[in-house]
Amino acid sequence: MKRALAALIACLVLPATSAFAQQAFDTYVASTGADANSCLRTSPCATFTRAFAQTIGNGVIHVVDSGTYGRLTITHGITIDGGNVGTTLFAGGLGLNVSPATFLVNAGASDVITIQNFTISGSGSTTVAIGVTAGGALHVQNCVFNGYANAAIDFRASNGVLDMKNVTITDVPSGTGVYVSNARAMLDDVGIHHTQTAVLAAGSATVTIRKSTANGNGTGFAAAYGPTAELHVDDCVMTNNQWAVVVSGGARAYVGRSTLNNNTITALFNDGSSFLVSFGNNQFSSNASDGAFTSTAAVK
Repeated sequence: MKRALAALIACLVLPATSAFAQQAFDTYVASTGADANSCLRTSPCATFTRAFAQTIGNGVIHVVDSGTYGRLTITHGITIDGGNVGTTLFAGGLGLNVSPATFLVNAGASDVITIQNFTISGSGSTTVAIGVTAGGALHVQNCVFNGYANAAIDFRASNGVLDMKNVTITDVPSGTGVYVSNARAMLDDVGIHHTQTAVLAAGSATVTIRKSTANGNGTGFAAAYGPTAELHVDDCVMTNNQWAVVVSGGARAYVGRSTLNNNTITALFNDGSSFLVSFGNNQFSSNASDGAFTSTAAVK
């Protein structure tokens, strides 16, 4: 009887233990990988989806070389390290299904996702590089995003936090570089070029932008679609845009230590119901029109 009971317990326990043992903290994808592999360094996978399934929560997926690793839906904390190599959704000139995003984050309120060391091209038809519908925090660092249709970063996790550092976004001519809705964001050392809107704070979003550049966009930095939307712009350059800073719908923008030059319509645009606040230490030159701040705040 004891032997039969022991055998039954083994049958119940061993499959679960075996399945767990297949997961690892560090997993790998490579252009020569296969999804039948374990995703370990010596046996890498071919897609992000397979690697994610093999990675424990808050583990790390490593990209070994440039390749076409497909899209990924992220449902728990993870770090994805691009290894400073280029990836794309396209292989042999043929496009994969391009909707909705390269990385789609739909995670828990306490989950933290980090995407770092990537150069990713959407080849002009993929809608979004990173889309976030739910999650605690997203860290994006040391990345280049090029050629997306709607947005490079679309962050809509209510009460979530977006943190970006050392990121370049180019060629989203009909869309937004960074869109933040009803959340908080910090952008540090971010360069955004050739978009319809470089950064948009919407709804109840609060977005702080520091040591960053908006160059050659329709609109540089904007706060709109809600009277509690806020922008905090510090030590930034806004040049060669049509509009440098835009506020509408009762939103606010605070601007300090920044340079606004060569903007082709007006540097500052206010719809008449919103607020543009200066700290009195900005530089304006060679704009078609400078526009005007609604008030000046003391530097304390």
